[in-house]
Amino acid sequence: MLTSNSLFIFFSYALVFSSIMVIIAQHPVFSLLFLVSCFIFSSFLLFLLECEFLAFLFIVVYVGAIAILFLFAIMMLESKLNNLSKNTIKYFPIGILFSIVLLLPILNVVNTFFVDSSTVSDSFYVNNYQNWYDLIDSTHDVNVYGQILYSYFALQLLIAGLILLVVLIGVVSLTNSYEKQTKQQSTFRQLSRTVKIF
Repeated sequence: MLTSNSLFIFFSYALVFSSIMVIIAQHPVFSLLFLVSCFIFSSFLLFLLECEFLAFLFIVVYVGAIAILFLFAIMMLESKLNNLSKNTIKYFPIGILFSIVLLLPILNVVNTFFVDSSTVSDSFYVNNYQNWYDLIDSTHDVNVYGQILYSYFALQLLIAGLILLVVLIGVVSLTNSYEKQTKQQSTFRQLSRTVKIF
């Protein structure tokens, strides 16, 4: 008989497998489908952790909105992805540089929370200490998420919105063809047509 622990382990392994397949898959549509499965397995894990509202948000926001946005971007860039795949080795050092730049702040936060003796930090970018056990009975899930997102992680939420805006601008700029093909209108040829009478 399946218990909650065995279901949690199964969905965890499925989530890790799907996230590896997002990187390994050759075709971008298959990679997007594995990304959607990552979101679904994450929502199952959140549901097992009794975070029902957050699991529902994962399904609605990520699968219903952001994955469709990625699919729209992939379908618009389908003709240009063949040319981009030939230059993978050329862009590899730039990818390593961006990964190092994005990995250093994460390692800094992990070092601050798990290596230092105190869990409270004075920095604005790091979450302040809040005893949430005092607020369990008095607040609902939506209030807790709103308090956390818009008071403690307001800067990170704005950065995530800015990244999505940059993705939209990048898709529009990459798919736009700058070759202007204007058709000249000949008014003399249109007005000098002969009418055939049957």
